[in-house]
Amino acid sequence: MNLEIKYWQKKTSLIDWDKKPKTIFEKKNNNKFEWYGDGRLNVAFNCLENKQNNNKIAIYFIDKNYNVHSYTFKQLSILVDKFAYIIKKNIKTKKKSNIIIHSSASIESAVSMLACAKLGYPHSVIFENLSSKSVLLRIQLLKPSLIITRADKKQFKKDIVPALEEYKDKNLTIFSFSNHLIKYSKVFNISIKQLEKINSTKTLYNSFKSNHVLFTLFTSGSTGIPKGIIHSSGGYLLYSKYTCIKQFGMNENTTVLTASDAGWINGHTYALYGPLSIGATTVLIEKPIILLNQKFLIKIINELNISILYLPVTLIRMLKSISQKNISKTESLKTLGSMGEPLAPSVGKWYSNFFNLKNKAIINTYFQTETAGIISSPKYNQTSNDAPHGCVGKPVNRFIKVKLISSLDNNQSKNKIIKISNLWPGCMIDVLNGLEQWKNYWDDLGRFNLFDLAKYDLKKNINIHGRIDDVINIRGHRIGSEEIESIILKNPNIAESCAVPILDKLEGNRIIIFLVLKNKRLFNFDTINKLIFNYFGSYALPKKIYILSELPKTRSGKILRRLLKQIIENPKKNDYGDMSTIINPNIIKEVKKALIVNE
Repeated sequence: MNLEIKYWQKKTSLIDWDKKPKTIFEKKNNNKFEWYGDGRLNVAFNCLENKQNNNKIAIYFIDKNYNVHSYTFKQLSILVDKFAYIIKKNIKTKKKSNIIIHSSASIESAVSMLACAKLGYPHSVIFENLSSKSVLLRIQLLKPSLIITRADKKQFKKDIVPALEEYKDKNLTIFSFSNHLIKYSKVFNISIKQLEKINSTKTLYNSFKSNHVLFTLFTSGSTGIPKGIIHSSGGYLLYSKYTCIKQFGMNENTTVLTASDAGWINGHTYALYGPLSIGATTVLIEKPIILLNQKFLIKIINELNISILYLPVTLIRMLKSISQKNISKTESLKTLGSMGEPLAPSVGKWYSNFFNLKNKAIINTYFQTETAGIISSPKYNQTSNDAPHGCVGKPVNRFIKVKLISSLDNNQSKNKIIKISNLWPGCMIDVLNGLEQWKNYWDDLGRFNLFDLAKYDLKKNINIHGRIDDVINIRGHRIGSEEIESIILKNPNIAESCAVPILDKLEGNRIIIFLVLKNKRLFNFDTINKLIFNYFGSYALPKKIYILSELPKTRSGKILRRLLKQIIENPKKNDYGDMSTIINPNIIKEVKKALIVNE
């Protein structure tokens, strides 16, 4: 047994097993693998039932109206048991099929996720702001037996009903946690207050294999087809708890506010499963945007005794832009974290100074939906000198072997592609309906490709510099360029379209659209915005739309998105690297002119 396997064998003591695994790691065909294959456990039990102090607060839930609701481990456990019983009673298949949870971060999403985990039904949390077409696509891919939603009447009618009517599955059941009565066939209306009043306190318990699917989360790929990333029970829970302790220093006395939507991997790992498995208190927030009310933010930090504040970089930038002086006095706050995208050094410095934590490094985390937990970040006890603002530190341990491989792109010669030579227990175990998609992650040497660009500093800290593929990260939402472009092309007057990201100092990545029209007189900018809004939601609306006579392409017909991005970033530049493959070099002048005219 090698040192790496021994290391992860030792870490099995972190969680409660019904059957402790003897087999630690087993490699399968097509680079697939299995961690703790003969082990058995129940994830919900690990998060709820084994807590010594059942009257300790497990969850604070802050709703969109600034109201704070609290639930002890005992109360949460009872709610989960009651809801699990209702699910089991009403679901129409014996097979452990998928359950969709259509919800933001809330007590309802937490109860739903944990109830699914308790019963062994794989769950998939999807964003509340998805359009009906996006909802339908995920229903078609998952083929669920149940949908749980917090959508109100208006949203249910707009985004859920059209998807249901097109899907046409008679066995599909709907549970609504809305505060409003939803009248629709196959809908069961329930609320947390109603759930609390149910007399049944029957405890349901099942034991599942470590490799049993816990959840599937969607992330967009460059092909435009959302990828369903599948995670197991045992390996995922172990790594979640492990990184919560190792990188954030969480323990049973910790209160952590992770400002993440339930549809993000952060909303699973560092807002729910990780903290609860430790016995820590987690703060779920329905609309993180309310934290821009800085007096309220400071108030809840102090009143809830929050020790870890873990925010998206976009929110940190927005806080900085409206920051007020002399309101940042906090007694309990010890650790700051950032997520979602690279943290600019200037923003990181402001973040630590504002909360008077100048002697601590920000836990600037780097990971993906595919890895489920942190790959690289500073540790909670490091100083700023050990981990400069803006970097993501070093890998979590010596067995997470990050490789920076030279890129073939001459224009990105300073950056290298991030690959991993070995995976760890928390990594995804499969891709939904997609052997070919799984294979795309691996190179010929058996290394796992993260599709990100990075470089080392002098102390071997990793600095992330964006994506190598055509996936755009907007406020933590990953959207494929081709997915956006395909939606735009639904307009019959659009001949060609191209979507590229551009970094906004305040908002992070925004989308720039380039179009080739069939008829300029028939064009209306609003129609493009409406198409994008209806399919993706407001977060994907473009910052600018430019009209060109043609798009820059290679001789093989590929759109040069990276060239367009370079021109946007520096329109005065004359040299954009090797242009030998471009079939229409004169288009560069036209792009520059369009940028100047529309400024």
